[in-house]
This record gives sequence, structure tokens and C-alpha cells, in this order.
Amino acid sequence: MTEDGYPDALPRGYHLHWYLLERVLGQGGFGITYLARDTNLDQRVAIKEYLPIDVATRRNDATVRARTEAHDERYHWGLERFIREARTLARFDHPNVVRVLSVFEFNNTAYMVMRFEEGSNLGTILEQRGTLPEGELLRILLPILDGLELVHNAGFIHRDVKPDNIHVRADGSPVLLDFGSARQPVGHSPSMTILVAPGYAPFEQYYSSGESQGPWSDIYGLGATCYRAICGTPPMDAIARSKGVLGSARDVLAPATAVGAGRYSPRLLKAIDHALEFAERDRPQSIAEWRRELLGEEQQAAPAPVTPPAAAARSEPPPPASSGGGRVLRTVLAAAVALVAVAVLLRFYPFSGAGNSGPPAETAPDPAAQLKERLARLEQQLAEERQRQADALAQQQAEMRQRAEAERKRAEQERQRAIEAEAARKREAEQKKLAQERQRKLAQEAQAERKRRAEQEKLAEERQRKLAQQAEAERKRAEQQARQQAVQSAKPAAAPPSPAALLEKADRDYSAGNYAEALTALKPLAERGNADAQLRLGKSYAEGHGVVHDDARAASWYRKAALQGNPEAQLRLGELYASGHGVSHNDFEAYVWFSAAVRGGNAAAKALQGRVGKLLQPAEVEQAGKLVTNLPLPGAAK
Repeated sequence: MTEDGYPDALPRGYHLHWYLLERVLGQGGFGITYLARDTNLDQRVAIKEYLPIDVATRRNDATVRARTEAHDERYHWGLERFIREARTLARFDHPNVVRVLSVFEFNNTAYMVMRFEEGSNLGTILEQRGTLPEGELLRILLPILDGLELVHNAGFIHRDVKPDNIHVRADGSPVLLDFGSARQPVGHSPSMTILVAPGYAPFEQYYSSGESQGPWSDIYGLGATCYRAICGTPPMDAIARSKGVLGSARDVLAPATAVGAGRYSPRLLKAIDHALEFAERDRPQSIAEWRRELLGEEQQAAPAPVTPPAAAARSEPPPPASSGGGRVLRTVLAAAVALVAVAVLLRFYPFSGAGNSGPPAETAPDPAAQLKERLARLEQQLAEERQRQADALAQQQAEMRQRAEAERKRAEQERQRAIEAEAARKREAEQKKLAQERQRKLAQEAQAERKRRAEQEKLAEERQRKLAQQAEAERKRAEQQARQQAVQSAKPAAAPPSPAALLEKADRDYSAGNYAEALTALKPLAERGNADAQLRLGKSYAEGHGVVHDDARAASWYRKAALQGNPEAQLRLGELYASGHGVSHNDFEAYVWFSAAVRGGNAAAKALQGRVGKLLQPAEVEQAGKLVTNLPLPGAAK
């Protein structure tokens, strides 16, 4: 049983692979979004099902099909783009763009699995509060700009930016939702109908096939959303604006600078008015351009952020395995600095054992040579220490890579085991289900065979009885004809009986069980177009009185009487279409004839009309109403 208010939705508890549907979150022109539980990972997700209501419908087996063969190409065109867009959006990992986790095909359609976000949409918040202060509005708007800019840079536009598609999480951060199957890459012309939100869609979305749409179209939706947040009501619809702009060169939309004056900054109000320019060329052409208008040029050139000490510490390479090497390196560097200082002193103040009055002794060592030798040793020690630290760092990085790879393999193995376990569980459940289905079918076939044999025996007995009745009726008719001929030979020829008299006589014969006599009177009247005779002849075939039971011929005579406005014939024809007896099962045809019978005053058809109407789409109910009005009322045609 489908959920109340969503007749096209899958029922609660329905399984889509390992996703269990819990309830419907909403339905739009191109699909239905469900809240579901991922039984594999034990978490909630949102699943959007591709179901464009104007070209497709759901069958009784839960599959989705094009309404007619003429709609088939459009349906599969949209299905292909729904899957392609889901795969494109899955590449976006931005905190302010809905996260697409997976997409798969099932039930002759496709399903997009998204992260479920707790919170409320901006439309609900604005309905409750009316308007938002500037600071809160910008805290919602600016992150959405960042996410939408990422989508634009990938070559896609949203085309349905409005408060209902901006979700505010419990922590206050926003996320942009509903990238539906009608959203096309920039510069491509869609062949499906684009549903627009009045007040939030720019004029080019009403008339353009896609060439005139771009980032500026989404900027219009953002500007309209801001207008709603500062004014309390959405801006005038673009179609209504076009009558003023194109007719008198004067826009009838009250500007934000007038509506929000004194309550919001002039910079914000001017940016909103710029985004809501009627012509696309007059609006900002990119998110970056509009962001500069919102924040001002001076805020776009902010200095580079200073790295916090904690972040700076994280950016340094990890220390070597032993801290002793660091102490040695610091000792070597200090000694090197000291030796360089001594060398400088010796360069300007030469050393002589007893003073500066005479030449140095021949046996004294050369200080410069000693210094050079010690510097060489220090350089060698420094190079060795550097190499040792590099080796230790390389070993540590190799160990970290090995641990990371081992962890990745372990996680992959666990995931694979979980997938295999789930697949085994599903195979077992499917095999059990198939076995139960086979047992059920065998039982049904045996029951059907018993019923068929009983029906055949009953039909044989009925044929024998009818043949006997026909023979008796034929004998009586011959006797009556003989008597009538005798009377007619003695009387002058009388006028032929009227149709009403013939119908009355046929009813008497029918009530008395003289079905052959009744049919003798009914058939000529029915063939001459008498609706009452056609109804009675249809009953005879439906009940097998006087003739062999034949629902197809009964439906044929009911249709002739129904087309002349006979309410009872319309009711009986609707019942045949609803049950599929004598005609192909067709709920739409059944609804048409039940509606015609109700229109003709048949009270019994009212309940049947309501029950069948629940199985139809609104468009089918509307079409049926149009057909019924073309049928004649009772007594209008004879």
C-alpha cells in the first residue's frame, strides 16, 4: 500500500537492494525522494527515484514505464541524464552541496543515494519567522555560493535555486539540495519539460531551451531567495514582470533598495537588485563577481591567514626516531660557529707563542692548518649526521606507508567480507523466496485445475439444460405459430406491436424462463438500435440464459446501449473492464463508464467510480471527465 498523499510512491518497508524505505520526504515533477536506512552500514540516507510524472507512471509490479510509446524516448532520455548527473555530482565533496553516495538502476528506473541531513529547509524557516537579519542571511548565503561555484566550474547549473532547496543543518550550516534530472550541462538544450518555481525562476527558463541559461540564471534564484528573506514574500514572477518590462520598459518589481531600506546595508540591497535584473546580460555573470558585490572589494583582498602554532607544528616533518642525533647536530653546529670565529681572529691577529715582537717558532704548529683540519672533520660529522637523520626519516616514512597500506587492505578485506556476507544472505533469502513462490504456484495451478474441471462439468450440464429448454421453446413456438396462423386466417391483419409492448412481453417470457421466446423479441429490437433491448440482450449473454454464456458478446451489446446513454449498461460495461471479463482489463475505461453511469443517476456506480479512481493518475481522471461529457444523457438518444 502506498503512502497517503503519494499514490506513485513505493510502499513503506520496500527493499531497494540493502536500502529499506521508511517514508516519503517529498515529490516533485521529476521524482520522489524517500528516507531510507542503509542496512549494510546501519545509517540513514535519502534516495531520489527518477519518476517524471508527465511522461511515466508506476505499474502494479513496482516498475516505472513510459505512459505511451510516444513518451518512451523522452523517458529514457531523462533517465540517462539522471544517472549521468548523479555520477557527476558524486565527484563533488563540498560541505555545502548535497553529497551523492551512489546511483543504481532498478525497477526500469534509477535511484540516487544521498547523505541524509537533519535540520529544516530555508523555506520552512522563512514561513515561521518571516524575515532574517542580515548577518544570519549571509551566514547561510555565502557557503551556498562556494558550493554552487564549484558546480558551475564543473559545467553544470542548478536551475531550481529557492528556499525549499536550501537545507539548514542543526549546527546552522547550509547545504544545497535537489540537483534533479532536468538539470542539464551549460550550453545544452534539454528536450524535457523544465518545471520552474514562480518568483524564483528567471525569464529565460520559461522560454529558453538552454542556450541562454548559465550561472546568471542560478544567481537570479539566489537573489530571489535573499529578496524573500528581507521582504517576507518572494519577488513577482518573471512572467508578470515581463508584461511591464516588455510592454512599457518599466519594471513593476519593487526594488530591494526600497523594500529593505533602513533594515539592511545598501551594499546587500544593491547586490540583490543586480541579481534580479530582468535581462540575463544585466546580471552578474559569475558567482565570484556577485560575491565581490556582496562583500565589497576591500574584503576580497584580505591578507593571507597566519598559520596557527598548532598547524605549523603539524606542517613540520616528524622528528627522527632518536633524539640523540639532534643533540649531536646542535653540538657540531655550535663548534663550527666557534671555530669560524677563532679563524677570523687569527686572520687579523696572528698567533706567536710569546707575543707579537718576533716571528713564530719553527716548531709551533700552523694554526690555520689546524683550524682547516678541524673544520673538515666537523663538516664530515655534519654530513654524516644529516645522512643519518635522512635515513631515519625515510625509514619512518616507509613504516608509516606500510602501516597505512596494511590498514587500507584490512578495511578493504572487512568491506569485502561484509559485501560477501550480505550477498550470501540475499542469495539465501532469494532462494527461499523462490522455493515458496514455486510451492504457491503449484498450489494455485492445482486449485485452478480443480476449478476448471468443475466449471467444464457445470458448463456441460448447463448446455444440456439449455438445449432441452430451447427444444421445448421451439416446440411451443411452433404450436403458438400454428395457433396464430389459425387465428390470423380468421381475423384481419393487426398492427405490429410497439417496441414497449415487445419489451414487456420479452420481460414476461424472461421471468417465466422462456428465454428463447424473450430472445426472439429482443434481437430484432436490439439490431434496430433500441438501447433497452440491447441492455437485455447483453444480460442474456452475460448470464447464459437462452444462449451460451459469452462475456465478449455481452460487452458488445452493453457498449451499444451505453453509447446511447443507458446508465445500467454503462455500469455493467464498467464492471467488465474492471474485472477483465470479455474485454481486456482497463481501469481507465472502467472509470469512464462508471463516471457516465453516475452522471446518468445510477447510485450503485458511485462507489465503484471512487475505488477505480484511486488507481489512476490525476491526468487520466481529468481526461476521463472530458470523455464522459461527450456521451449522451439518458433519454437523449433512442
